[in-house]
Amino acid sequence: MYHIEKQIERLLVEKYGGAETEGFRADIERLKTGEPYEYVLGYADFLDTKIDLSYKPMIPRPETAFWVKSAIEELKTKKGNLRLTDTFSGAGNVGVALLKHLPNATVDFFELDPNLKTQIEENILINGIDLDRARVVIASDVQGLTGKYDAIFAVPPYVPYEALPDLDPEMINYEPHLAFFAYDDGHEFHKILIEKAYDPLNEGGTLYMEADMDHNEAITKMAQGTKWSKLEFWSDPYGATPNVVLRK
Repeated sequence: MYHIEKQIERLLVEKYGGAETEGFRADIERLKTGEPYEYVLGYADFLDTKIDLSYKPMIPRPETAFWVKSAIEELKTKKGNLRLTDTFSGAGNVGVALLKHLPNATVDFFELDPNLKTQIEENILINGIDLDRARVVIASDVQGLTGKYDAIFAVPPYVPYEALPDLDPEMINYEPHLAFFAYDDGHEFHKILIEKAYDPLNEGGTLYMEADMDHNEAITKMAQGTKWSKLEFWSDPYGATPNVVLRK
């Protein structure tokens, strides 16, 4: 109950400016049923961008922001124009952050759910970014990549289907399962990316890919014998190393 009370206090300030309106009271009931706070608020913050969630995409996670920020700092050291791609885009938060913080970049967004194409485009515009710097394509994993990229970003589904009962009720009941679950013990899309993301990268390009904290051994085995020159595991805010960096 304490958790809900704190959410109600935040919502009153963040969405309603302190005014206890009918809409506010209706939103309290949404929170009490377990709907995620970010959906009730209507947006999430992600690396100094505002990400609208009207179409109910997966809610951006601070753990993702943590490693994307490190990747942005790395890309800032590169000279010239950057051609980047945000695969498994969801709300487009990763790609929007790239566009905001890397003014020399263009981003191709790839998302399987056709309903989220509009969501991504809205989030680009909400953050004052020119749509000419982006291309939003309805496609899965690396399908639709054209030409060469300097970096490929991926937050693929990586939760095994058998883990469904262990997830938070908010995730089970409200967030899109398409964004979470993968076959092959959660490695369905990791395998595709490791196999197929190499060729679309420029020399010296990088695949930045999110995984789970217990995936390192399996991903190391997947990368063995491939053309990738270097495999790194970057830490999350809690000291684990689930984030995968593969360099060409």
